This record gives sequence, structure tokens and C-alpha cells, in this order.
Amino acid sequence: MKRAPSALVSIGSFGVAVATLSVATTAAIVILAPPPPTQRTSAMDAIAALQHPMPGFERRLLPARPKGAPVRMLQGLIAAELNRAPGDVHVAWLDGATGTGPFGGGVRTTVVTTQGVKLPPSLVLLQRKNNSFELVSPTTVSGAIRNPLLGLPLPAFTASVRQADNRWLSVAPAQPLLAGWQRNILIALAVSLALLAPMAWIFARRLTRPFRALAGALDHHHAVVPQDGPRELREAAARIATMRNRLAIEAAERARILTAIAHDLRTPLTGLRLRLETAPEPQRGRMVADVERMQAMIDEVLAYARGAAAPVELLDVRPLLAAIVDEMAEGGAPIRLVPGEEARIAVPTLAFRRAIENLLGNALAYAGGGAVAVRRAEGHVLVSVADQGPGIPPAERERLLRPFERGDNSRNRDTGGAGLGLSIVSDFAAQHGGDFTLSDAPGGGTIATLRLPEVATAGDNTARYRVG
Repeated sequence: MKRAPSALVSIGSFGVAVATLSVATTAAIVILAPPPPTQRTSAMDAIAALQHPMPGFERRLLPARPKGAPVRMLQGLIAAELNRAPGDVHVAWLDGATGTGPFGGGVRTTVVTTQGVKLPPSLVLLQRKNNSFELVSPTTVSGAIRNPLLGLPLPAFTASVRQADNRWLSVAPAQPLLAGWQRNILIALAVSLALLAPMAWIFARRLTRPFRALAGALDHHHAVVPQDGPRELREAAARIATMRNRLAIEAAERARILTAIAHDLRTPLTGLRLRLETAPEPQRGRMVADVERMQAMIDEVLAYARGAAAPVELLDVRPLLAAIVDEMAEGGAPIRLVPGEEARIAVPTLAFRRAIENLLGNALAYAGGGAVAVRRAEGHVLVSVADQGPGIPPAERERLLRPFERGDNSRNRDTGGAGLGLSIVSDFAAQHGGDFTLSDAPGGGTIATLRLPEVATAGDNTARYRVG
């Protein structure tokens, strides 16, 4: 038989595959994606932003002249356009670059001399005129040439102008929240996530399916424990199945012992009852009552043992409740069935009937009557018995679910009982994947709620319980 792979191997392999795919996808997108366009602006836009606020530019006042290598050509052009002295204007590349071509930042300065006249070290414009070139200062260049230069898109730069109070008004293109390379990385991560998420979901579903099947089988005591999936899960499932079978055998043996003891006690009790008939009053009445209480306790133990050993059946809840209520109402008991939903469960009929009869018996004994209701909620069937009695304090509710505990501390003969009713209902609910709770009724009294898994009816896809 082929050995199942380990969960560690499966999870580890998946992790390596996910990491490899993620890195490969991110690297491919970063490498293949075209570089983002460089942010560009023109001197004309900067001049407009200096004159008045405009979208796409940030304006701020600086206490001193901005730092940074000046772009002398742009400074001259902007100064001439604003009719300001070149010293009142400062232009620098936004990213600190020196620029290229005629708009260079002045890292290297070439001093040109002509006929013994030393020209200024600032950059100048070469203008073609009459088949010759002349050195022309940016402040004196003609409008026909200056205007195209002012509108020429250039890498982003800051432009600053001295104000009357010696502060500097500086404008620069608004910077995006994320740089181009950051956007590329985020896009790569988003694409990787979009590719990996479905694969991770499918793998997780496949990996956890055996665990969900095992959990479902454990919730339903009669379902077969599945033994598939990773090797560790198969080994755990096999041990759980073995332990479950052992517990079932022990429970059956315990029920058999209880049945035998209870059955054997009935014979001497019957003989004792016959002998008590000859005892004088009033002792005879008290002793007979004690024997009857002992007989009732034995009957409860026998009913519990028989119900625990009974096979599971599919039950229509409402018709069975209606039959129980009709039987009890024939004796004059004020019990009624509230209109509600139809539902089906999978439990032993005798055990379910015994649980409902115990709840209705308590309602009659302590509150003089009650009402039974059925409803469906989230894949479960809720059968509740409500009464208008004195109620049960919250501190007492957990204690009353234990065997041989009664709310009537005096244990008087009027209410009778051995204190097994609620504990039998609670054990029954736990054995069949449900629970049992006690709560306060809205108008006073107690609501006892038995919650059991629902079995799907024909055409019903909402139920979450299946008989194994």
C-alpha cells in the first residue's frame, strides 16, 4: 500500500511553490514593465505658477535663497520674461541633476574670450544670423526664439523669485504619492497576489477537507470516521476510531449492567410491597410511598438504558410531538403544541420521546403546564418547552443538569422524581451532537431548549447533518 505523504511535506512543498512563483512573478513584472515617464514641465508653466496658484504646482515661501546648482539658461529666460534681474531668480532641477545640453546646470563652466573681452561664465545661447553664429545673452534673446524655449518640456525643476520682503516664492511640480519604481513593485505584488490567491485557496481546501470530514464524523456519533488525507491525520483518525469503538463498547456494557441491576431490583421491591400491605397505618402508607419512589427511580434508569442502546431513526419532529402532547392531554394535562415549522432529526425514537416527556413532566409538576415549540436555525432543530412557573435561578441551572439533583431541595412527595429527568435530557443531547439549555421565559418561568442536528428533507439543501 502506498504510504500517504506527510502534512509537513505537503505544506512545505506548497510554501516553496508559492514563494518561488511570487518571486518569479514580481521579478518578471519589474523587469518587463516599461519605465514610468519622467515628470516634465516647462518654463512657461513655472512662470504662470509664480504669478498665481495653478493646479499641478506647489507654492511655498522660503526665508532665504534656495540651495541647489542653478540652471542659468532657465534663470535668464524666466528673469527676462518676468522683467526681473537674473539675481532675483533661482532655478534648480528638482531631482538634483545637472541637466544636459544648453540647459546644463553649470557644473563645468567654460570661459570664452573674444577680441580680448572676457565673457561672463553664464551659459549663453548660440543664435544663427546671416550664416554666422553669435553669442547672445538669455536676457536679450528675441521673443521668436525665447517663446519656444519657454514652452519646451523639461525635467521637473523648481523656480524661485525674490519677493519685496527678501523672502523667496518657490514653485515646483506636485510630487506623486508613489514614485514610478514603487508603483511597479506594488503592481507586481498585486498581480502575484491575484495569481496565488486562487491556488492557495484550492490547496487549503484540499488540505483541510479530511480535517473537516473528521470533525463532522466526530460531531455525529454514528458516522464512520474517515481515514484519508496526510499520514498524520490518517494515524490520528485510526486511533480516534479505535477509541470510539472502545467507548461505545464500554457504554453498551454500562447500559447492560444498569439494565440488569434495575431489573434484578424490581423483584425484591415487588415482594417488599406485598409484605408492606400487612403493616399497620400510618407506617404502611409512608413505606409504600418510599417503595413507589424507588420503583420510579428504577423505571427511569431502565428507560435511560434502553434509550441509550436503541438504534438511530429518522424522525419527523412535529408529528411525534403532537402524539406525545395528545397522550398527556388525555389525562387533563394543560399541555399544547405551538404552531411552527416541520423538521426531521436522526435519533432513537424511544430516547427522544423520553427526553420530551421528562421536560413536559417537569413543566406539569413545577408550573402546572407548558407549551412545546419547534423551529429550525442554522442547520439545527430546536425543541423548546416553556412554562409560567417560578423559574430557575441562573446559579442553579448547571447543578440541575447533574444526576439526582432537584430544584425542590425538600424532595417532598408531591413533586416526586429522582432528579434524573434533566440529566437524561442533557446526556441525550450530547450523545447526538446537540445541547440542552435552560433560560428565562419572557413573561416569567423557564424555557428548556433541546437543540439537535437537522436532517435534510427532500429538496432541502440547507441542512448540515447527514446520517452515516
